[in-house]
Amino acid sequence: MKKFKFELEDVLSLRKFQQEQAQIELGKAVAEEVKIQDNLNLIAMQHVEAKKNLAGSTDFAAIINGQQYFSFLKKQEEKLLEDLAAAKMFTETKREVFKECLQKTESLNKLKEKQLAEFKELEAKEEEDMVDDMVTSRYN
Repeated sequence: MKKFKFELEDVLSLRKFQQEQAQIELGKAVAEEVKIQDNLNLIAMQHVEAKKNLAGSTDFAAIINGQQYFSFLKKQEEKLLEDLAAAKMFTETKREVFKECLQKTESLNKLKEKQLAEFKELEAKEEEDMVDDMVTSRYN
């Protein structure tokens, strides 16, 4: 019996590879986004902790140092928010690339499944015809 051969198997393999690469890139982009968000959360916790430590202070130098520290945290937060916005845009582009690769791979998979189903039907019909011919030749 013949063996099923999908003519576009090489293309399908390439598309699967591209899909895997796009998925890896998307994962890296999401990881970077999470890293930035974690840094923002850390800054927020540092801000709360510093505010708590400064709450009962009457020392003028400590209050000035605290205000400078708050300014420093605010600048870091602004920088991280800018980075987060850029990372979100980058992640969205990677998500679109992955989605496109997924669609291309899926369409080839469907084509392969369709051709395999047709091949199996044809093979079953050939087998049925062969059995029919054998039965007919015995009784004639």
